[in-house]
Parts: sequence; C-alpha cells; structure tokens
Amino acid sequence: MTEAVIFDLYGTLIQLGRDTNPYLRFARRVRPEDPRSLVLRSLLTETRGVGDFAVQLGISPASDTESLDDDLQRDIESARAFEDAAAALAELRDRGLKLGLISNLAAPYKEPFFRHGLDGYFHATVFSCDVGLRKPESEVYLRMARDLDIRPANAVMVGDSLRSDYDGPRAVGMNAVLLRRSGESRGEGVIKSLSDLSGTLRLSSGHGVDPVA
Repeated sequence: MTEAVIFDLYGTLIQLGRDTNPYLRFARRVRPEDPRSLVLRSLLTETRGVGDFAVQLGISPASDTESLDDDLQRDIESARAFEDAAAALAELRDRGLKLGLISNLAAPYKEPFFRHGLDGYFHATVFSCDVGLRKPESEVYLRMARDLDIRPANAVMVGDSLRSDYDGPRAVGMNAVLLRRSGESRGEGVIKSLSDLSGTLRLSSGHGVDPVA
C-alpha cells in the first residue's frame, strides 16, 4: 500500500524559462579536462553562487564569475511552476498521502521552490546541497523514507529522470513513475503530465492508495 509520493523538482514541478548552466560554464573554464566532477561537487556543497563556489574551491574569483552569477540570478528568476504541479500536489495531500521531495541541485536553485509556495505541500525535503547526497545514491531514497517514517516499499517516486527518479528508487524497493512531458516513451509506469498521476493510483480500502496494476 502506498503511503507517500516523492517528487523530483526541476523538470517535474518547476521549469526554467532560461538555463545558461553557469556552474557548468565555470567548471569548463577551471577544469576543462574534467568539468563534470566540479559540477557534481556543486550539487553537494552549500554555496551562494558561482563566485562563492570558487572561493570554497580555493580559487580566486575572476571578474567573469560576476557575469556567471548574474546569469544564475536571471535563470532562477525565470523559474516557474508547471501548471499541473499545485493541483496534483493538493489532490495527493487531500487523499491523506505524505509528500516528499528529493532534488539534485546547487543551493541557489532552491529559491523558486519556496517562492512559488511548493514547500507548503511537503512533509519532508532532501536537497543534495544540504545533505551531501545525490540521486541515484541509494542512501538518499532511504533517508527520505526515514524522514517520512515509511517503508521504501510504501512510497512512489515521480520524476523525469530514468536513472535518478525511476531506476534509483526501484533499486531500494520503491515504486516509481516516470514523467515524460514530451509524450515520448509512453508505457506502463510512464505519464506525460502530473494530471495523469492520480490515474496511476487508486484508493485502497484502508488508508493510503495502491498502485494500479
């Protein structure tokens, strides 16, 4: 029986109107041979922006980090909640389900989650930059299960990444639903809108819901 639904954030509940990838651009400049490792580190570190991240790495911020931080701010300001997000969250909450959120992000990207009032729907949140863990590490899903006081088998993860939001949670015994807003790869366990999510679950005779077979 499902007692909780756990969501990804970007691409699932929130979209960026513009995305200039400032952390990636910074990483390519300072570590062109392996920028990915720096980008991953930015997801596990509490930073105020690109310039602050450079300081934490022991790198004197160059003048171009100011322009990167300007781009970062404009990217964040462009963030909007998907039209189906609030209604889907409210419906699940009203059905008595616990709601959790797991997101891989650099710290400045948390702001739209609170600005758009999405935080009010959730019983627990796990941001990679706060806890030093990221999807698809098993511990991040298990931590969320503990925070929600449920067994992993009684949770469903919803997100747009096959690796992080579908395969990762299933590896620890959670159920999962893959969101494909483009409509591609339709099939069992795949939805194209959060409006379709309630249709993949049915009310059980007791508390919570059961997955539709």
